[in-house]
Amino acid sequence: MKKGLLTLLFSLLYIILLSNEPVSYRLVNSDRLNINRSNDEYITQLRGNVHFFYNDIEFKANMADIFEMQQIVTLKENVVIIQDTLNITCEDAVYDHKNQYLRMHTNVVITEVHDTETLRKITSNRATHHIDSGEFILQGNVFAADLIDDIFARAGFAIFNQETGYGYMIERPVVWRAGADSLALYAEKIEYFEDTNRIIASYDVLTQNSDIEVKSDFLIYYGDENRIVYIGDPKFYSENGDGNADLITVFLEDNDIKEIQMEGNCFIEFSSNDNQIKENWINSDYMNLFYQNNNPKKFIARDNVNAFMVQNTQQRRNNMDNVVSGDLLNIIFNEDTNIEHLRINNSVRGKYRFERK
Repeated sequence: MKKGLLTLLFSLLYIILLSNEPVSYRLVNSDRLNINRSNDEYITQLRGNVHFFYNDIEFKANMADIFEMQQIVTLKENVVIIQDTLNITCEDAVYDHKNQYLRMHTNVVITEVHDTETLRKITSNRATHHIDSGEFILQGNVFAADLIDDIFARAGFAIFNQETGYGYMIERPVVWRAGADSLALYAEKIEYFEDTNRIIASYDVLTQNSDIEVKSDFLIYYGDENRIVYIGDPKFYSENGDGNADLITVFLEDNDIKEIQMEGNCFIEFSSNDNQIKENWINSDYMNLFYQNNNPKKFIARDNVNAFMVQNTQQRRNNMDNVVSGDLLNIIFNEDTNIEHLRINNSVRGKYRFERK
């Protein structure tokens, strides 16, 4: 009887103390509840299986302190925060209602869930969420996963705004797409624009897949068009050929390279006839290299074309026979990526002869 009266008295006192709060508050469960007063501040201490709602946010933890006047909530151990479609877990958190921010520390995991399906997941050592602006600031071992498109990212520091859809990563960021033929992007800074589905990478940019890597100063990825534009001394490297130009555009299809388009001061060197030495070269104003099943299938060079081809390095002959220039050059490759057909048109100078077998 005495225990029941004390519990009732405690509950009534708690309701009276919180009745003047300018925020909505509802306690679901707590094994222990203490209310302390420090100057004009009432502090509610909740311990053990803590579960409550503060405004529209749901909180769970082993320990929580609620500061009535300051409108601040601190949580420790097995913290769970649920807000709309976001589910956040960590070991230490502070919610400031007046200033509208959440600050989380240690093993931070943020998941976005729609209709019980997890769309995105982010982990970090520390995170701050500015609720009014929708901005997330992530620090330390940042990892993000888009589980719908199988796109992943890692960095030391990242910012993303839910309202504007803009975000960026620094401190050794990398973005990659999972799959049999994965594509990875490295740079000093990587920015994301959700409204236009674009990615911009700046400085020491490197993209890699199993067959080719491209380096440049800047990169723009147009997600809706599956097109990557490289600016700033771009170069590409592959097993069969290397090239560079003022501007390089790579077109993707199902995560594979479909076409490489080059503009301005184009140069490419490549091997042929099972010879791994890249001693053939072509330069021109424009180039297009088409791929099929990740292998080069067709090559076109246009305007101010110059080419040098070596067909048999073991046979002595005048290499000048294989220097040719013109306005348009076409090469067709066979399944072994060897030259099957070569044609040059318009203002042809020099000559090219296939070796007899």
